[in-house]
Amino acid sequence: MKCIIPEISWHNRDPVLSVDFQYSSKVTTDNKDEKFWRLATGGADSHVLIWHVEFNNGGISMTCVTELNRHQKAVNVVRFSPSGEILASGDDESVIILWKQKGNWDILPLPGDENSNKEQWSSWKVLRGHLEDVYDISWSPDSNMLVSGSVDNTAIVWDVNKGRSISILQDYKGFVQGVTWDPSNQYIATMSTDRQCRLIDLNTMKTIQRANKAKVPTSPGHRLEGKTIRLFHDDTFKSFFRRLTFTNDGLLLIVPSGIIEPEESTERPLNATIIFSRHNVKEPIMILPTLDEPTIAVRCCPVNYELRDDGPVSIIALPYRMIFAVATQKSVFLYDTQQLSPIAVVSNIHYTRLTDITWSMDGRILVVSSTDGYCSIIHFHDGELGTVYSANKPIEISKLNIDDNDEDKHIELKKTINKPYLFDIDNEAAMDVDAVTSLKNSGHSSISLTPVISELDPEQQRIHGSDNINKNKNIENKIIENPEEITEDIKLIYSEASNNECTTIIDKKDSVDEVTLVTAKSTSPKINLTSVLSAKTPRRVQLITLSSPKRTKNL
Repeated sequence: MKCIIPEISWHNRDPVLSVDFQYSSKVTTDNKDEKFWRLATGGADSHVLIWHVEFNNGGISMTCVTELNRHQKAVNVVRFSPSGEILASGDDESVIILWKQKGNWDILPLPGDENSNKEQWSSWKVLRGHLEDVYDISWSPDSNMLVSGSVDNTAIVWDVNKGRSISILQDYKGFVQGVTWDPSNQYIATMSTDRQCRLIDLNTMKTIQRANKAKVPTSPGHRLEGKTIRLFHDDTFKSFFRRLTFTNDGLLLIVPSGIIEPEESTERPLNATIIFSRHNVKEPIMILPTLDEPTIAVRCCPVNYELRDDGPVSIIALPYRMIFAVATQKSVFLYDTQQLSPIAVVSNIHYTRLTDITWSMDGRILVVSSTDGYCSIIHFHDGELGTVYSANKPIEISKLNIDDNDEDKHIELKKTINKPYLFDIDNEAAMDVDAVTSLKNSGHSSISLTPVISELDPEQQRIHGSDNINKNKNIENKIIENPEEITEDIKLIYSEASNNECTTIIDKKDSVDEVTLVTAKSTSPKINLTSVLSAKTPRRVQLITLSSPKRTKNL
C-alpha cells in the first residue's frame, strides 16, 4: 500500500470538499493506448474539476482534463451516476447541476491549453428546489433519479430525465448532511443534525423507521448493557457532512457521526461508526469505536473479496468479504466484514480535517480530500486486499413490511446476522500508518510514513487515539507550500484474533521506506472493553481552519 500526496494546487489551495470516481470501468482512449480512471473534485473555489488518474511506472499520475465553472459558490458534493454518463454537483447556492460529456469538439482548444480542455462537458440540467446549501447527493441504481440533502432541513427526490422534484421530504428538525440510496431500490436513508437516521420507503415517500436512541450491543456484564443511549452527535458536530452509505449488497447501512455518551458528565464520550441491518434501523448490530476522532464519511469498496481461510469466523454470515473506508477528522480506517478490528489505519496525512473519500471501481485506489486544499491517494497493490470474489451468487433481499408482526419476516435477518457486537479497538490487528510531518533544513516540507504497531496495556490503549492525533499539534499552523510526493510500501496484516504479535522490519532507502510485517504467535493482553469506555477528564483542543480568499481560476 502506498500513500501519495501529489504536488497539485487542486482548487487554488481552497478546501477540497468532495471527490468521486466515475462508476464505469477503466477507459481506453481511441487515439492512444491510455488507460485511466476519471475523478471529479469539487472545491470552495466554486469549480468542478475532472481528472485522469493513470498508473505510470509503478506510480500514479494526475491530469486535469476539464474545468466546470458554472457554480457561483462553493461546491459541496460531486457524484457520478452509476451509468457513468452524468455528473451531479451541488453547491452553497442551493443549486444542483447535471453535467454530460460531449462526444465531439465544438471548438478547437487554444494553443498550450490542450490538457485543461482535453474533455468537454456541458451543463445538461439544473435542479432548483432547495432554499439553502446542498450538502450531499446520492443516485438511484438505474441513474434515473437522485436524492439530495440540504441545510434547509429537507431532502428532495428528483426525476433526472424530467428535471423536477418528485417528493420533498420535510420530516426534519435539522440540516440533512448525508443521504444514500438503497442498491435494491427500496429505501432512502438520511442523516441529519437532529440526531436521527431515517429510513424512507420509496413507494410511499414516508419515514418508516428512524434511529435516535437505542440499546447498544455490548459484551455480557458491561455497564451499558440493557441501557438506552443516544446514538449520534448533535448540531455541535464539527463537520459539514455525515455521509452514510449502504453496502454493495444493501444488507447493511453504515452511518458516521456516532457517539456513545457516558452515564456521568465527567466521562469522555466515545466516537463511533454505527452499523444497522436494512431490516431494522432502530437498533444497531455493530458499533465501531474511533475514540477521540468523530467519523464524517463512509464509502464501500465496489469489489467484494473471498473469505480468508486463515481469518476469524465472520460475524455476518456472508459468502464474501466487504471492505469499507471510514473517514474521521484526521484518519481513515479500513474495515472488512470478517475481522472485528480495522485492517488498516492511515492517520495524520493532512493538516486539517478530512471531507470525503472515494474508491476506484477496481478497489485499488482510495482518494481522500481535505480542507487543507490537497488530496491523498492511497494505492493498493494487486491482490493486497484479497482475492476478488467471482461467484455469481446474488443475495436476495425481501422487502420489509413494517406492519406485519409475524416473526417470519426476521428469518432472513437471523440467518445473516449472528450476533450484535460492540467492537474493541485492537491495535495489533491493524496497520496504523502515521504520517509524521517534519521540516527539512532546506525549508521544504516533507511527510514520511511510519508504521506503528502498538503493544500497549489497557490504559495506554485507551489514550492511544488522542496521543496519536495531537502529537504533531505544534506544526499544525504551518501551511504546506510545496508538498512533496511521498510513498511507502506496506503489507497489510490480517489477524485471526488479538493474539498475533507483529514485528516491524524496516529497510531504509533513499526515497522509499519498504516495510515488511512479520507475524508471530504469542499471547498478548486483550483490551478490556471497560477501559475503552472508562472515564477521563475532557480537554479542549484548539480548532485550526486554513482558508484563503476566493480567487478567479485562470483559464
